[in-house]
This record gives sequence, structure tokens and C-alpha cells, in this order.
Amino acid sequence: MRPQKFRLPCSAGSFVHTDKKVVIVSVFGKSQYSAKGCKTNMLSSILQVSLLDEPEVEEESFCEIEGYYDSKDRTIYLHLRGLLDTHTLLTKYDKFLEKQDCKDFLSVWAHMRDKYARALLVLFHISHVIILTHPTHTFDYSYIHLFRAMDMVRQKVSPQLSDVLSSIYSLPKDWVSNVRPCSPRVLFYFETCPTVFQDPASGANIKKLEHSLEDQIYQVLRKNRIVTNISSNSLFAIPANQEFVYVHTGTTESRDILGYMAKKLIQSCKVSSGGSTSRSLASQDSNIQIEDTETETRSFRSFLQQHINLAFARGFDDNVGRHSVPAYFEIPNVTIFCEVANKVYDYFIHGTDKELLTLHSLLDTDVKFSKSRCSKVLPRALQAYQENLPQHYTRAYHETKLAHAMGVFEMHARGPLFEEFNEKLQAECEKHWRSGRQMCEVLSLTGNPCTNPIHRGGSEGAGGGEQTEQRENDNDLPIREHCSGVRYICACNCGRCQGSREDPFSLRQANYDYFQMLAKQCGCAQLENIQFPVFQPSTHNYRPAQLFSTKREDSFTHAESPTSEGNTQACSLGVNTLNDDIRTPYGSGGQSPPTSETNEDVPKLSSKTSLTPNEAHKVVIEVSDSDAENAKEKSLVRQPSTTEYLPGMLHTESPAGLLPQFSSWSLVCLGPSSLYSHNLGLQHQAGVLATSAFLLPWDVTVRLEHQKERGSLWPTIGDHGTHNYCPRGKNFQNMNTIRGRKSKGGKEFVVKIFVGVEYECPRGHRFMASAPDKVLKATGNGIVKDSGNKVTSSTADMPLYFPCPCRQTKPLIAQLMRIHVVTPKAPVHVTVNPRVQPGPPPCPIFVTGCDEPIKLSQSAYWVLRLPYVYMDEKGPYLAPKEPVPTSHGRLLAGMYGISEVLPEKKI
Repeated sequence: MRPQKFRLPCSAGSFVHTDKKVVIVSVFGKSQYSAKGCKTNMLSSILQVSLLDEPEVEEESFCEIEGYYDSKDRTIYLHLRGLLDTHTLLTKYDKFLEKQDCKDFLSVWAHMRDKYARALLVLFHISHVIILTHPTHTFDYSYIHLFRAMDMVRQKVSPQLSDVLSSIYSLPKDWVSNVRPCSPRVLFYFETCPTVFQDPASGANIKKLEHSLEDQIYQVLRKNRIVTNISSNSLFAIPANQEFVYVHTGTTESRDILGYMAKKLIQSCKVSSGGSTSRSLASQDSNIQIEDTETETRSFRSFLQQHINLAFARGFDDNVGRHSVPAYFEIPNVTIFCEVANKVYDYFIHGTDKELLTLHSLLDTDVKFSKSRCSKVLPRALQAYQENLPQHYTRAYHETKLAHAMGVFEMHARGPLFEEFNEKLQAECEKHWRSGRQMCEVLSLTGNPCTNPIHRGGSEGAGGGEQTEQRENDNDLPIREHCSGVRYICACNCGRCQGSREDPFSLRQANYDYFQMLAKQCGCAQLENIQFPVFQPSTHNYRPAQLFSTKREDSFTHAESPTSEGNTQACSLGVNTLNDDIRTPYGSGGQSPPTSETNEDVPKLSSKTSLTPNEAHKVVIEVSDSDAENAKEKSLVRQPSTTEYLPGMLHTESPAGLLPQFSSWSLVCLGPSSLYSHNLGLQHQAGVLATSAFLLPWDVTVRLEHQKERGSLWPTIGDHGTHNYCPRGKNFQNMNTIRGRKSKGGKEFVVKIFVGVEYECPRGHRFMASAPDKVLKATGNGIVKDSGNKVTSSTADMPLYFPCPCRQTKPLIAQLMRIHVVTPKAPVHVTVNPRVQPGPPPCPIFVTGCDEPIKLSQSAYWVLRLPYVYMDEKGPYLAPKEPVPTSHGRLLAGMYGISEVLPEKKI
């Protein structure tokens, strides 16, 4: 008859023959993944267990104790499924990864071991024989620590458990005092053996291996005092005169349920008749009996049966020594077993006694070791962080020191509490830094942090880096201005004097206040200058405008007509690109203006004129009667706001009708053109390199077509070249020269202009550029071989940043700061319309705000000072640390132009 299956806790009413006395045999241990937690293969001929069922364990206890009642042999078999089974362990681990309740599995593993040890204590308090199974043929020494912890807890909880069992009326008093029917006898079953013992022809004696394992196990258990001379004082007993180790010598195929089923399927398919096949398959039900390949003379059933027979005959007495006391042994009936098993199960699985809770700390050795180790290493890591710290330091330095401290900690710390103590180390270092050692760290507009201790006040730089976060006690901080400790050398608006300037933290300080202060010292504040459009408030309640990230049509674009107010046109110096680029920014991305080859709609100055390659540097001016009227119409533009100002600098994506509070640009006239001598160079400029202190000569041929009653403003050129301006006069070197001749389309005049594109490095070194990729270098005699055609070309952008030629270990990056223009003594205006794109697209293009290109007066020395810092609503555009291509920052082509001086109308 098949044994009756049940689970703990159980009810005696579900059993038959409850008055029979029974021996309790329990099985626990480890199993392979393919076994699905089943460890009763050695008892399969008795229990007829199913290997196809998926094991299910309780979520709370992480284990399951299933039982089988063999009424014929009067034996109850208990089977513990739990976390020592590979299948169950992997299932729980997968759930742990899904939940991630904690950072380390070892912290959860101690809790799991505690639950499993409690289930084991149930077996050790209700069993007579306990079988420890293991998948291999070696003894697992990890059981030693488990058994020692269980024995310590068993001794502590014995009084409480005795009180629990005393409530069972029919339980013998000796059982109540001993809290268990006997000291259980433990047998060891090894599922595999070396290959040599599986071959009968090899002649190897399996008994030698078993006896060797018995000696090894007994010595280990005795040395760790798990087994003693008095069995009642021990967690379990080892038989003194009987074998307690069994090694299975059969094939291991029977443990693989898939392989076993495949083998049985093949055997059934070989049956020829259908009827026999049906009978064969019917006999193979879900309760598969695993075949035992061992001989009848050697089987685990007979090995176990001798211990069961001894228990029924006279019980176990495993005490050793001269004066040993007979051991207590009791065999209960089924009713008493159920009552005791339920009480013991409830106490150990759900108990909360203080002594029982110590089991977790005894098994949590990994965490305890980790806590001890990390607690010892943590002060050493903190000392490494605090070593040689400055009085105040930045977050970057704090993170560097923290990384060093964490490296020291990682070198010595171990175990599952590593993450917890690592976070504690970071918190302690952060606390140490914030306790009066934190630096302000607000970045300047050039990207340098404020070196003062953390404070309130000061103009926020927002220099493109992470700012200091706000703290709850900010109100307790002192008020002071920002200071990075970095100083630069910078020239004034006109360039005649230099001064030391602090690192700016506000746009006004960078582009306006410093130059205004230096202008008073230099005296250039009294010079003639051109004012740029700025915000003019009409009320005391004016405020900055709230800007959004929407694009707009450029409010400074005038493309209705190729000319406007004074017949201003861009200079065509290179290819035929006569267009209105100087007034129309081509998109926020700063693309190069289209040429006549790519844009057919670009307006021409004269439909009758086509410049040839020989006339590449000519500017053709066409005068029409409607130009003045068109200029008047264009002057009727939308008035700027008088209540809201632009918080940043003006650029092509700024909202229409908004102006900044101050101008970041400056345009001053140093005086007459005679201030500059092409032989002597720039003598009045401070800090300019000697070999680069010259301007570039720029000869421009101007052709006037359709001149109407304006000859009084132009020189009268005769057939033989006699006129009021001598082309070879004594002032030729000072550009006050024009040369004229007749051409097919009209009168041509050659005017000489001098231009200079000046760069300035942070140390005050200034130099001129002769091309977008070349520094101007004059010969020893002061002769400049280059011309201004390359820097004024309408197709070439000038880089905003250029490596300084000064001798430094690491080359400094100079910035384009000034444009020098010496205008000719002729009835023409030189016009400038600077447009700067300080970064790669989609960086906006910064403009001055003037509706039209700026006209420079004749025979004068003009200096255009560009912004020191370029900043929009998103923040400043930092200068590069190393040389970069032109696309990183550039002064867009099409800046220079020529316009005719119109006569004053007679009233």
C-alpha cells in the first residue's frame, strides 16, 4: 500500500491506525537543480514519490516539511525542502533580483539560513533517525557552523520549549524535561561516488571509502564538540558500533528526471503490440519508482532498516565512556506525534523568544565580519580624506579627495556591508567639507570659480558650470562679492593704455564697467564716439523681459532694397558676391552668406555692371532719386520698449523691440588719420608686439555711375590725369590719397584705407592678423608686404580666437578685441557692421543693434572695441583652452563697406 502523504503541521484525524507506535525518519540536505528539491531518491521504493511536481515552499518560512506515513512498517518519513536545495535557492534569488529590497544578497542569505535552521530544529526535536544527503561524495564542512549555532540555541530554548510541551496531557514527563523523544541518530548518504567504485571489474572496495568518510566526519564533529560522550547533551548522536555512512554506487542517471522519462519513453516505443504499449504506459504513472542498480545484498533500504529495527527493539544508546548513563528513548504513537510535531513546529517557525532570535546573529557571520572589517577601515579612510586639506576648497577638489578616500576604503573593506559603510564614508566626508570648508564655487564669465568661502551676495556669473546648491542655512552666510583670484591684462576702448582687471562675474562688469573706468584714466572717454542703441526707461518700474526659447525674425534685417540711407553697400572683395550681407544675418546658425553663384536673388548694385576678375576689388555705387525716400520709409521701424530691457546681449535671436541696459561694444575716433604712419606703425598703442604693430593697406577702386549734379564732392579728373589729389603726393603714406581715371561705365577712383584686426591674450599681448590664419609680421625695416584684402574679404570669416605668438610653456589663446580703421580723405564713408558668432551652430550671432551699417567719418582713425564676453540667455560662451577651428568662434565676413557722401540739400 502506498504511504499516506501529509505536511506539517498535521492533524491526527487524517491518519489510520493512530494508536500504533511509529519511528520518525527525517531527510534533509542539499540537492541538485535537476532533482527539484527531492532528496528521497534512496527511499523511492518505499515512498513512491513523484519527481514531476514543482516544489512549493512557504513565503514566510522559506521551507516545507512534507511527510509520508508507512503504516505497514510503522514509520513516518519527513522530508525537508528548503533553501539548501538548488532549485529553491535559484527561485528565491530570482525573486530577490526583482524586488531588490537590499543591495547585497548575503544580507538576505543570513535571514534565509535562519529560517532553514528553525525548520531543522523541528526535525531534531521530533525525529529518531535523521538522514543527511549530499550530491557528491565529500563531506560539506559548512554544516559545522550550522550545527554549532543550532546546538547553542537548542540549549537556550529548552526551558521555554519544555513549558510548551507540558500542555500536552498524554506526553511523558521525561519527554517534557528532555524536550525530545531521544537524541536523534544522524546518518550520512552520499549520492555519488568516484567512477572507479562504479565499475565492478575494478575490484575497488566501497567499504573502505565509507569507513574513511566515517572517521573523517567523526573527528570533525568531535573536535567541534557537536558530538560528545553523552548523547543527550549533544544536538545529535553518531552510532558507536554501527555504520552511519552510505555511498551510492549506482548510476546517476536515475536522478535526472528528464533523462529517466526519455529512457522510459524509448523502452515503451519498442513494444510492438498496442495493447502492451498501453499497459506499459499505464504502469508508468506520475509516481515514478527510480530504479536501484545496486545489488540486493547492498541497498540503502537495508542499511536504514537495521537502525529502524534497533529503534523498535531497544532504542538508541549512543553514550560512550566508563560511567555513561542510559540515554532516554521514547517511541510515540501517531496521535502524540502529531500533537508534539504541531507544538514544536509552531514554536520554532513562528516563535519570537529572545533566545530564539539569537539564531540569526549566530548564522550571520558574513555580515558580522563585514561590519567588523568596515568599522576598522572607515576611520583610516576618513583620515586619508582629511590629510593636507586646505582651509577652503571646491567641490572638484572635494570629489578628488573623496575618490582617494574611497580607494583606501575599497582596498581593505569587505563583505555585504561594503555599500552601507561606503555611503557612510561619503556622508562623513561631505559633512566635513560643509562644516566651514566649502568654497563658493560660483563660476565667473570666463569659467573660474569664486575662491571665497561660501557666502551670499555678489553677481552670479553662471559661467557654464555647476553652481553651488542652495542650503537651508543660507541666511546665516556672510554677504560678500565674488572673487576668483584671477586677474587679466586688458586694454581700454582705444587701446592706448592697459590695466589689470579682475575676473568678471557679471556681464556689465565684463563689457561696460571696466572699460568705463579705464576710459576715465586714459582720457578716451572724451573722444568722439558713436553711441549704440540701449534701453531708455520711461518709468521707474522697468524690469527685465521674460524670454522664451522661441525663434524670431531678425529685427535688424533690412532686405527690401539693395541700398538704404546713403547708398551703403558691402564691399565685394574677392568673388562676385555683391549682396546685402552686412545687414542680413543668415540664420541663427551663422552660416556663411550666399554668393552670387548660389543665390540668384541677391540684388546687384547695377544691372548694367558686371565685374571682371581684373576689377575684383571695385565698389560700384549707383545713385537713384528714390533712395532717399526708401531710406525714410525704412526709418519708420518699431520703437523699442521703454519698460522692459533685454537681460543679456543683443543677438539675432533676441525678441524684437528689446534693447540691453548698456552697450557691450565701443566705437571711438582717436583723431585725424595722420595719427597713423605706415612707416612708423602703431606708436600710440600699448602692449602691441613690435613686429605686428602695423595696419594693413587696403586699396579699393570705387566706380561712380549715373552721377547727377554731385560732381562738386568728387575730384575733377582731366583727360591727362590733372586733379586736386596727387596720387604720389607727400601724404601718400598717410592714406590721404585717391587716384582717378575714366572707364566705360563711369568714373573710377582708388582710395586707400588702412585696417587692423587686433587680438589680445589674457596677459595683455596684442597683435594684428594679416589673414584668417596668419599673424601680421613686418620686416626689420618696418615694411608690410601683406594687404588688407584677406581680412576684409566678404567670403572669409576672421577667427574669434587665435593662439598668441608670445613665448609661453603652454600657448595662450588670444581673443579678437578691436578693429582699427583709418579712413581716406575722400568723399566716401567707410562703413562697418560687425557680427560675431562666438560658438559653433546653433550659437546665435551677436550684433550691435544699429539698423544700418555704421558710417565712419573721412580722414580719421577709428577703433571698434568688441565685447570682452559674449553671453545670451543661456549663459556665456567660454573661450577655448586650446586652439580650435574657425567655426568655434568667428567674426562673420561682410563687415566692411563703402558708401558715398551725399550733399546737403539746399533750402
